Amino acid sequence: MERLSLEEVVAEAREALGSDLLILAHHYQRDEIVEAADCRGDSLELSRKAAASEARWIVFCGVHFMAETAAILAKDGQRVLIPRVDAGCFLAHTVDYPSLVELWRRLGEVMDPDAEVLPVAYVNTTADVKAFVGKKGGACCTSSSAEAVLRWAFSQRYKVLFVPDQYLGRNTARRLGIPEEEIAVWDPRRPPDRMDTFARARLILWRGTCNVHVRFLPEDVRRAREEHPGVRVVVHPECRPEVVELADEVGSTSYIIETVSSSPPGSIWAVGTEERLVARLAKENPDKEIFSLAEVPPFCSYMSLTRPGDLAAVLEGLLEDKAENVVEVPPEIRAPAREALERMLAITRR
Repeated sequence: MERLSLEEVVAEAREALGSDLLILAHHYQRDEIVEAADCRGDSLELSRKAAASEARWIVFCGVHFMAETAAILAKDGQRVLIPRVDAGCFLAHTVDYPSLVELWRRLGEVMDPDAEVLPVAYVNTTADVKAFVGKKGGACCTSSSAEAVLRWAFSQRYKVLFVPDQYLGRNTARRLGIPEEEIAVWDPRRPPDRMDTFARARLILWRGTCNVHVRFLPEDVRRAREEHPGVRVVVHPECRPEVVELADEVGSTSYIIETVSSSPPGSIWAVGTEERLVARLAKENPDKEIFSLAEVPPFCSYMSLTRPGDLAAVLEGLLEDKAENVVEVPPEIRAPAREALERMLAITRR
């Protein structure tokens, strides 16, 4: 569908549905989708928007775990729709409920995990993983709230399990002063025969990574500094620890946007995150030099799936009184998952 057609459909839907419609778009979405949204943001921002909204229909342009999170937080009578039901997340797919239950069972060989370990789930997880965490008294976190949530978790238990992004967990642990010898990594594909390492660890990390942010390498930082004197390097905390250590600034998507956008004219920035956002930053800040930290800029293929025609089709369905691609979470999963998310939101409001 042509872009003008999407604009017309969005205008018609807003006129017909008014405050009953809220369109959310993640920063990594295509420009046409971001421009059509009522709000754009990172995971934490959009979670808050969804939780605070009174709209009957929340159309979430992002990946499935984000729309699922909005559905968990939705009020009675609200419905969350996603333009592409096949928009998954590589990182979220690295952990599933049965594998998490198996890890908990194995921890039981050397400790009482229910009494000694508090789980924390990155929002890049499925609803049943969030539900597991909620039932165990744990919380979710986003990249911008990981430090605050982990501080809270360690105030509740001596040991913390962090799933599934091992690099976000390790980078956050470094800021909290947790030494390497107190960190253990659980690989669900190659579980160990003995659990001694995990008995000694304070922080247990799940072996998962983001297939976009893992692409940035230390040599990218060195090359950027050599080729662009005076460059500032800003990266996402899902990047490898050795990249984070070399960067000038580290933070969530929103942090990256704010840091780069508020920098003085003439600033030079190498940005370590998804290329669609980097290109938009460069376009919106013509008085600065902004480029991807990687030689071959990485795109998120799942975020790329949502096209103007997909959003238009969902909105046209609502105009015809047909809700398509509704994201639903069973009550027995939704309730404990909501507990984990609400703990996150309460911690970030402090």
